[in-house]
Amino acid sequence: MVKETEYYDVLGVSPTASEAEIKKAYYIKARKVHPDKNPNDPLAAQNFQVLGEAYQVLSDPAQRQAYDAYGKSGISTEAIIDPAAIFAMLFGSELFEDYIGQLAMASVASLDIFTEGEEFDAKKLQDKMKVVQKEREEKLADILRGRLNQYVQGNKEDFINYAEAEVSRLSNAAHLEHAHFSAFKPPRG
Repeated sequence: MVKETEYYDVLGVSPTASEAEIKKAYYIKARKVHPDKNPNDPLAAQNFQVLGEAYQVLSDPAQRQAYDAYGKSGISTEAIIDPAAIFAMLFGSELFEDYIGQLAMASVASLDIFTEGEEFDAKKLQDKMKVVQKEREEKLADILRGRLNQYVQGNKEDFINYAEAEVSRLSNAAHLEHAHFSAFKPPRG
């Protein structure tokens, strides 16, 4: 029996959820509530922060045990990391998906190949990941072909303008993601 279920409710999982279920729920919800997906929602960064805090507590066995026993008063917020950093470390930045595809951790988290109570099958997962990787490579090749087509068709100036704009957008990505969350870091102590 757990003292409170708020973090489980935030992630939409039961208190008996496995680590894999928690990670998958976090991935799915984080993509939905990410501030970049909700630019007109003034609470988007705060919602993402709450989701990140819930994930960090429930994904750490010691923190989860303390939370289950004592609720929020039993956990330490000292170790809570910026949720944008956690999301990027686990799943990569969506801004780069057109260049590198979806990272393996994100791919695994988004797969729905095991049913409740089914035993983990490494071969089944490996086979599915091979299919996902092939699809990833084909998608990236199509995107690259589309981008290079401008140049191949003789529109060198348009291609260069697009490329320079992309470089600027991507180089600012880390700075912008960090800025989204700097005002919502949990209090220390």
